[in-house]
Formats: sequence, structure tokens, C-alpha cells
Amino acid sequence: MDKDTEKMRDGATQCNNTAEYINGEISSLTKQDQKELSSLEKWKRKRTVRNAKLLFRAIDVLFKKAQNSCPYVDKDNAKSIHCIKDIVYDEAHAEVCKFDFYRKKTGGKLPAVILIHGGGFIAGDKKYRRGRAQYFALNGFAVFCINYGLAPDFTFPEPLIHIVTAANYIYDNAEKYNIDIGKIFVDGDSAGGYYAAMLSAFNCNDKLKEVFGCAPKFRIFGALYNCGVYDMQTVIDTKYPFDIADGVILSLTGVRSSDFESYEHKDYCVPIEFVSADYPPTFLIYSDNDTFCKGQGNKMLAALDSVGVYCEHYVARHSTSNHCFSLTWTGEDASVANELMMSFAKRLAADKIKL
Repeated sequence: MDKDTEKMRDGATQCNNTAEYINGEISSLTKQDQKELSSLEKWKRKRTVRNAKLLFRAIDVLFKKAQNSCPYVDKDNAKSIHCIKDIVYDEAHAEVCKFDFYRKKTGGKLPAVILIHGGGFIAGDKKYRRGRAQYFALNGFAVFCINYGLAPDFTFPEPLIHIVTAANYIYDNAEKYNIDIGKIFVDGDSAGGYYAAMLSAFNCNDKLKEVFGCAPKFRIFGALYNCGVYDMQTVIDTKYPFDIADGVILSLTGVRSSDFESYEHKDYCVPIEFVSADYPPTFLIYSDNDTFCKGQGNKMLAALDSVGVYCEHYVARHSTSNHCFSLTWTGEDASVANELMMSFAKRLAADKIKL
């Protein structure tokens, strides 16, 4: 076992130990709940939400250097990348609705990537995806690395509405950023993969526009998913350690897994349910050993295949490759997954994939 793989394994063990301490308990903090709860219970729920944030923030901090140390970026080619940080795309929520923009210092319209970070719906930040954004930029894409509202302050559908707002801001300012509006990709990992899949779902279902009062002004050209959450029932049914399932559902929706059947947006928050022949061509990365999103990639691949959507995928070959393994760049799985994903994106953007 090489040192990088051992370090990743040890880091995953630390995260699991933290999760065991928290015990996966994340509770809803809706106004109605607060009215009905005792002071002690409210305090307990706030504490567990705070601890959940600490878990996912710990993951970000632990892997920050690994995620942002893209091996394809060096001192010379980094100078070719133009970056503007903290561009506000929604003044109504200016404190959270920002993106960082990356592209090579070259002329001409470029295909674009909307990059959506993960973090369990409760943490994460665009600053932890600098390496991935630079990787896309070096390969000829304009990149919009976005932040959006996080739990418990924002629960579904508010973060999705933020992301749609970001997409439309990018579309409306296409000339300013010199992008090809006919070739806008969406890329997301973990919880970001969920929102990327929901953004792609607008390609397939007009009802979503009515339900959420918004919709992208364009069709998603291509989708790039990395160990995302696509099916809520799979989350609920899978025997995860530390009651992760309840934590995921609570962070997204504000309700427990046991209450999901009666959740008001149940019929409109499961991206895999909207997969149809109109879904964008997709590249999937996943691991069968994923601690947080076990079984999700298989389900999405099957759904895409069932309706004939063009899809390429990479499933981890090594047992040490866990959740979002490709973000840390090291090891055979990460290298192969990232190179295949980029090959797919570049071929699709160049119209070299026959659909």
C-alpha cells in the first residue's frame, strides 16, 4: 500500500470515528417544530445539527490540500488561468449565492461547466473545489464554481432554486464570460451530484417549473456526476453505519426518513425519477465501497440505460477508493476516473460523440 493510499484510508477512518460520535443524528429545525418542542429538545437538536456540520467541515479540512493539489496544475500553466472570486449571482442571498469563475486567458467562446460542491447538504464550499475547477479550465472550459444555501438555514427546494438562479445568471451573462450557451455542462459530487442531477431533471419534466416557480433558461448539455445521491429510497433502505440515511434525508428535506413518505416535496425531490430520453448525456463516477452513497451510482446507471441515454462511467476497482475518491487525485482509480471524465466532456463538447 503506497503512502497516499494509506493516508486516504486513515483519513476515512477519522471521518468514520467522528460520525460514530455524532451517531448520524441530525434533526429538523423548522419553525413549526420549534414551537412544539421543549427547550431541552430544541437545544439537543441544535447541538446535533452543529455536530453534523463539524463532521462535514472536518472532512473538507482533512482533504482540502489533497483536493486542491491537482497534479495537472503546475506553476507555469497555473498562470494561464484567469480567476475571479466571489461573484454574487443573487443579491437576495448575497452572503451565500456566489461563484468563482475560472478560464484560460484565451479568446473565443468556451463550453462551460457549472461546478457544484458536496458536503452532506449541510457543509462544503467552492474553495474546496479549486483543483477541479483548474483542471476543467486547463482543458478548455469556462468554470463557474458555485456556492448555495446549506442546511439547516436552507432546505429543499431553496438550495435548488439558488442553483437554478446561478444557472440563469450565467446564461444571461454569457457574452460577458464569453461562453457557448449551447454547451453548458453541470458537474457535482455527493450532495452536489444530487443538485446537478436535479438541475438536469429540468430537461425532462416541465412540471418542475410549475412546482418550484423557476427553471433553467437553457437545456443542460452534459452531466458529470461523482458519487452523488440520486434516489432517496435507496438511502432509506440501505443499512448505512451510524444512521447516515436519516442524516442525509434530514439535511436535505428537514424531515426524518420515517416521515419521508408524507414529505410535501416527495414527488419532486428524487432526481432518478425524472430520468427520460431527454436527459443529458452523462458521465458517472462511483464506488461500490462508498460509505455515504452506496448503490446510488448503480441505480442511476441502470435508469439511464433503461431509456437509452448516452452514458459512460467508471466504477472504482480498489477497495480503498471510497466516497468521492477522484477528488483527491491520488491512486489509479482517481487518475483513470478523472481522465476518462475529461475525455468524455471534451469529446461531447467537440461534437465527437454520436447521440
